[in-house]
Amino acid sequence: MNLSLANPPLSLLTIAAALFLFCCLASEETEAAFRPELATRLKLSWEYDDNVLEERSGKLSGGAGALSLFSKIRLNTPKSLTVFDFQIGYKGHHRLSRTESLTAGDILVHRLTLEIERRLSPNWSAGLSAELKQRNIYRKNKLNLLSEEGYLRGSWKLFARRNLKHLGILTLIYRYSFFDFETFHSFDFNSHSPRVKLSHPFADNLTGSLQYSLHHRRYSRFISVLGSQGALIQQPERQRDNLHQLDFSLFFRRGALFNFTYSLQRNSSNNYGFSYWSNRFSMLLAEKLPYELFLNAYLFFELKRYSDKVDLPILVDIITEENNNNGAIIKLSHPLSPAVEAAVTFSLYRNESSIRDLNFHKSLLNFGLTCRL
Repeated sequence: MNLSLANPPLSLLTIAAALFLFCCLASEETEAAFRPELATRLKLSWEYDDNVLEERSGKLSGGAGALSLFSKIRLNTPKSLTVFDFQIGYKGHHRLSRTESLTAGDILVHRLTLEIERRLSPNWSAGLSAELKQRNIYRKNKLNLLSEEGYLRGSWKLFARRNLKHLGILTLIYRYSFFDFETFHSFDFNSHSPRVKLSHPFADNLTGSLQYSLHHRRYSRFISVLGSQGALIQQPERQRDNLHQLDFSLFFRRGALFNFTYSLQRNSSNNYGFSYWSNRFSMLLAEKLPYELFLNAYLFFELKRYSDKVDLPILVDIITEENNNNGAIIKLSHPLSPAVEAAVTFSLYRNESSIRDLNFHKSLLNFGLTCRL
């Protein structure tokens, strides 16, 4: 797939907008459909980053200002729900040093999502969703860092839900997705992902879920095999990965909200050095504190073990914003008025791996104001 990042994907945006309007016009509850719920938020923030360039050593710190706009439209009728989300955000970094080679790129992100769900019967519902995200980098670092890579990604999903009464809710999902990178095209891939999930209420405030998914990825890069002398030899064959994932989750709510998730992954690849086992634990806590303070805390920890022994580092993943192994995010917010909220967020990331050359430690301190328009 070769999609240009220089120009926005207008054709895909047009299709999504046309599909959204078609659902409005085709709704049986026409009068209700033309009275949508619109929610818009504007966020202004500044953050301090102690490792802007995501280096293993010789870290450079700096600040960045960001402006984001979030807009959501909901069309809720007795038989269907349509949600249209649009997000645009820009982050501008301060210069890190007097030399042009040590600047941090400014980031512009567009994200567009559309989800439609329709009730087919008292126990059945089905729907579809689509997402498109574009990330552009301006004033890029001359060192051509992986962390400053622009990309275009998209996906569409079909799903069906069945209410099994006392057993819970069964969800069947099929998703197709793609990544198209601006420079490092060997990381481009498309993916087919079937998934099945069962959610079961154990008590009034406790719900558990079990999910299995298979992600079949086809990369643009060629594979390497281990030669007789121990060296890696490239072959004229594209990389194919099969990632099996099992997720177990518990959701508890009684005043505070608590969510725990355990994920077991097994990735099998025809490319030497890319097969691994992974155990990932994550916990989410949300609680209202005295003096109108609200706390959100998210902790995650991963144990990853690769199956093949490789002396030199191999770049398994390129999007460092999504592959952090260990970390914690703590957010404390307070409403200043019915329409304005202030928040301070501290984030700690520890990217660690025995085989990837993307290991880094990073800490962020963010101050933000969010205004509901």
